Amino acid sequence: MSPYREILIFGVPTIIFIAIVVMSFVLEGSQQFSLLAQSFLHGQLSFRSSIGGLGQDPIFWHGKVYWGEGPFPAVLLMPLVGFFSLFHRFYFQGYLDWVLILGVSFFVFKLARSLKYSKEDSIVLTLGFVLGSAFIGVASVSSSWFFAQVVTTFLLFWSLYEYYVRSHKCWWLIGIICALILLTRVTATPVLLFFCLELWRLRRSIKQKLIKSIQLLLPTVFAIILWGLYNFLRFHNPFNGGYAHQLLYYDSAKARSYGEFSLIHVPAGLYSAIFGAPIRVLRDSGSWTLKFPYIQNNVYGMSIYITSPYLLSLFTHKWSSFEAKERNLLIAIFVSALFVFSYFGLGLIQFGYRYTLDFLPELFLLFMIMYRKNHTKLSNGMRTLLLGAGVFNFYLLLPLIL
Repeated sequence: MSPYREILIFGVPTIIFIAIVVMSFVLEGSQQFSLLAQSFLHGQLSFRSSIGGLGQDPIFWHGKVYWGEGPFPAVLLMPLVGFFSLFHRFYFQGYLDWVLILGVSFFVFKLARSLKYSKEDSIVLTLGFVLGSAFIGVASVSSSWFFAQVVTTFLLFWSLYEYYVRSHKCWWLIGIICALILLTRVTATPVLLFFCLELWRLRRSIKQKLIKSIQLLLPTVFAIILWGLYNFLRFHNPFNGGYAHQLLYYDSAKARSYGEFSLIHVPAGLYSAIFGAPIRVLRDSGSWTLKFPYIQNNVYGMSIYITSPYLLSLFTHKWSSFEAKERNLLIAIFVSALFVFSYFGLGLIQFGYRYTLDFLPELFLLFMIMYRKNHTKLSNGMRTLLLGAGVFNFYLLLPLIL
């Protein structure tokens, strides 16, 4: 490969990666988690000031305004918010967002290296995930909903890093990470199922497996109790997360009326995740003639195979080629996907179908594992697909964030 071509192929995605990191710091969006962190520091569970109405998902309850997302991102921000408040400055979520993005990049790179990919291929795979997936959308703006998914993606990859890369597996640490995932996005918690299945595959005595299972599961049990207490203190019911009282647009409220989680929502979720396509940019309403940029992001969701086309390679493998560990990953992915698709929301406004990030780290790891089984290195075609997906995604993303 000529040096000019190599600079072009690697240079453009690298520049885009740097741009995304900068955008995550600069583009503010809604700051509910920073505001909630301020409330926690003052001993309150409700917001101390208005966060706005429609479009901000406030929960109104007995004259107070609450937030429906998991509390961990706000807890994570508390020390930083508290420190900035000493100087009468507001701490924006983006100040931490870029650190989490670099953390995700580190974990993907190390996972790729643990699978015996070269350093160069590992960099391509890292860019492939960060840019060539729905992650590029949540990473570019530090809005609270997106910030929660960046935190979740970071935690998911961290847990997988602890299992695949560390020579000595700390089950208690993996358990704590899974507990934090639950306190951020419940629908991403089924990754815990993968670790449970893997633990019981170990050649250990029943007693040893039980001890390690307690180490793995106890933090999540504690997190469930904390979540119930959090709900009870807010809504006087440990099982009430407040979503029934959330102020939503009409279409979202209508979908919620069929149940917060219901199989009736699965077809809509599957359609967005598998068949969702970009929308055309028409020159005028009277014709089908297109104008630049010709197509743009569909805020109702775009197919995972449009934002991450390299994942189609998973369909080239026979079921028999998946070993027990990979099948356990598939089980965790399936359960998490079922939760995601059963949820009434579609993730508006978004790039790609952002809810797939609740299981995309496991799916991306599975892609790396299965590709490595049949290839000593990334082919030129796969490199082009991974890096090209990032460039194409950035092209579709720009009108949404500018």
